[in-house]
Amino acid sequence: MKKLTAFLIIFTLTHSVFSQVKETSTTIEKNTVYAEAFGQGFCWSLNYDRLFNTEKRIMNSYTAGIVYVPQSIQFGDGTYYGIPLSYNWLIGKKSHHLELGVGLTSLLVNPNSIVKSDFYAYLTPKIGYRFQRPQGGLFFKATATPMIDLLSVNTYKFGTSKSRSFSTLSNVAGLDYPAFPWPGLSIGYTFK
Repeated sequence: MKKLTAFLIIFTLTHSVFSQVKETSTTIEKNTVYAEAFGQGFCWSLNYDRLFNTEKRIMNSYTAGIVYVPQSIQFGDGTYYGIPLSYNWLIGKKSHHLELGVGLTSLLVNPNSIVKSDFYAYLTPKIGYRFQRPQGGLFFKATATPMIDLLSVNTYKFGTSKSRSFSTLSNVAGLDYPAFPWPGLSIGYTFK
């Protein structure tokens, strides 16, 4: 009887000790929608960012966006349509991160023009600060995002004929520079 009583006491104590352990698994909100002024999108863009490898010390994300700049605001030399894409590394704990990334942006300028249209593809490495809480909510980032020309195509239309000129490392986004320093400022919302 003493052995049975001792066994029940030990079993009850071990059960109560292990039942006090709380699981501390925290879920990280991985999806972000944000607007960016300048940065990869040249003037402004609307973007989606998705985190992965969130259980590791260095997290990763990919970003895809859309650019639309109407000619009516008189920014640049016409109407811009584009797609910025990037792959990012986030270094830091909790809400504050160093963001390193590499991206590619393509822009189409004045595609419906009867005289001239342009296509630009440029590389966009970036370094900056990202504020993103693990539980979601407000998202903010500030980056240095230089633009490096990969391909520029200028199309001139003369009646029914077309003339095209191609160049590389000479005319990033129509600015007549092979590379151009460019800041980026973003604000958005992180959710599940």
